[in-house]
Amino acid sequence: MEIPSGGYLRQWRKTLGMTQAQLAVESGLTQSVIAKVERENVDPRASTLRKMVAALLRSEAPDKPHTVGDIMIEEVAVLAPDDSVQSAIERMVREGISQLPVVATNGAIMGLVSETSLLRTDVERDAPVQSVMQMNFEVVNVGVSIAEGRRLLVEREVLLITDSGVLCGLVSRIDMVRALSKDQ
Repeated sequence: MEIPSGGYLRQWRKTLGMTQAQLAVESGLTQSVIAKVERENVDPRASTLRKMVAALLRSEAPDKPHTVGDIMIEEVAVLAPDDSVQSAIERMVREGISQLPVVATNGAIMGLVSETSLLRTDVERDAPVQSVMQMNFEVVNVGVSIAEGRRLLVEREVLLITDSGVLCGLVSRIDMVRALSKDQ
């Protein structure tokens, strides 16, 4: 990936009819940082450039999904750690879902019950789900790019999406495939 220069970012912003102040609001940066980057008075951090580019892309194509937050399933069914494996099985079948996050009473994500964790031969149906939940789940912030989410889903079944540390959604592989199909 080529790193955009400050001049390129300034021209892109102007082409979109945005002011530095508008870009600052959209990117979560300050107007003075935008000005310094555009004048090339600073060597910006990669995270600063990412925020600017993401804001410009959103402005350029507002109807296109840009982050995992744009495509996540917001109504996430969850389990308590002491729910039974049988109740998890019944819920997955009834609701047609493949993964259920296990969440503590304080809202902390403890684990993930998936089809994979239920297909093991030693699973006891009356056992609590915390005995079968997977601990190798991926938690990402709502602002993670579609490209990064896609990369992560090559290795993981699902991404648990958080906003300020609180579970707010999930993106499964099929959700990502659906987003890719709309990206035509």
